[in-house]
Amino acid sequence: MAEMNAAPPQLDRRHWMLAVAAGMASFLDSGAIISVGLGLALWKKSFGLDVWTVGVLGSTLTLFIAVGALTGGRIADLIGRGRMFSATILLYAAAALAVTFAPSAGVLVAGVIVIGIAAGADLPTSIAVLSERAPAGAEGRLVAFTHVMWTAGVVFATSMGFAVSTLDTFGIRLIFATLALLAVATFFFRAFYPSFRQLEAEADARHAAEGVDAFHALPLRTLFRDRSFAVMITLTALFYLFFTLVANTFGSFKTYFLVTVGDTSQTFATALSFVTTLIGLVGTIVFTRIADTKWRSRFFAAGVVVFTACQLLIAVTGGVVLPVMIVALVLYNIGFPFVGEALYKIWTQESFPVNARATVQGATMAIARFIAAGFALVTPALIDWSPSGLYFLLTFFALVSGFVGMVIIRRVQKTPGEAAAASPALAIPVAGEAR
Repeated sequence: MAEMNAAPPQLDRRHWMLAVAAGMASFLDSGAIISVGLGLALWKKSFGLDVWTVGVLGSTLTLFIAVGALTGGRIADLIGRGRMFSATILLYAAAALAVTFAPSAGVLVAGVIVIGIAAGADLPTSIAVLSERAPAGAEGRLVAFTHVMWTAGVVFATSMGFAVSTLDTFGIRLIFATLALLAVATFFFRAFYPSFRQLEAEADARHAAEGVDAFHALPLRTLFRDRSFAVMITLTALFYLFFTLVANTFGSFKTYFLVTVGDTSQTFATALSFVTTLIGLVGTIVFTRIADTKWRSRFFAAGVVVFTACQLLIAVTGGVVLPVMIVALVLYNIGFPFVGEALYKIWTQESFPVNARATVQGATMAIARFIAAGFALVTPALIDWSPSGLYFLLTFFALVSGFVGMVIIRRVQKTPGEAAAASPALAIPVAGEAR
């Protein structure tokens, strides 16, 4: 878990192509979250939904991403991360097509449920595949790049939303059809790109030489009885939970909030989201450059201040002052790349054995998404009750996330080297089993 590498290893084209293939899980996840958020106001009108049904629809995706992450991460460690890496993306494609052609609210909700399961299972699996095939000391950059892809998914979905904002629900159908096509293309890329097999063989050889068992999933009792692992599971789960409560609310309800509270048009709301999200994309690229250095921790404190300030601005003004909303959206996109999901992914991959990373990432991700789903269920009602009250609550969540993150950083700095390498559970390599 070293915070800094004096001479990070060089990465070649194969590693970055794998990062793109793995990052498509994040791209499609964020694309679905934003697209559902874009569709809420339109689906409410088209299907005649009440505020609670909108809440159900808004929370369903997050809830079943949690289900997929919880089950998919463990299954990947048990039956093979490589197999799950190729399979889950096809399920996503089928579900996106169901949303595209949904004739009723029931079919719409069912499609969103399956998208959530597929995306949730793919996220911890893809990150684990990427980290285990990365050169030692370069995992941070590659894992952080998946968050660049996550932000790119936000930009993509938001830009498409702006482009089709005058087409009513037909425009949302076009977005989900595009996500389905991208998922199919990702399947073929993951399954048949020759260099990925080379990287897998190199990782197998490296693990065998180091006496690492990358094939057998670490028993859960071993994982939770180890005090160091148990503490890091708890801390990363708490950090990701409170960050996700803020980020998921922004991602899923930003457009809905601007339209219903700020009284802006759908077109203006999506245009504003698109422009400000470009700032976040630049920030995630910067974070990728510093992910394997001491600067990732040094940027964290400033990021927490900025991330919290944007929630507080909206809370104080109630979301009805458009210039303040614009400033808040800019601040959000400046801060979040340095204080959130990318760090959570890196801390998890650096802190646990290769044969437990998908399990831990899936479990902690699931905890956060389950609770965020429950929060999303009541978010429309909270907006109706008090926009300021909602954002004062998000301000508190942002502060808690920042505090837990500082605890993790202090713990990482006091534990030089790879904690996972010291675990006896990594021993006894087994050849010939597929991942």
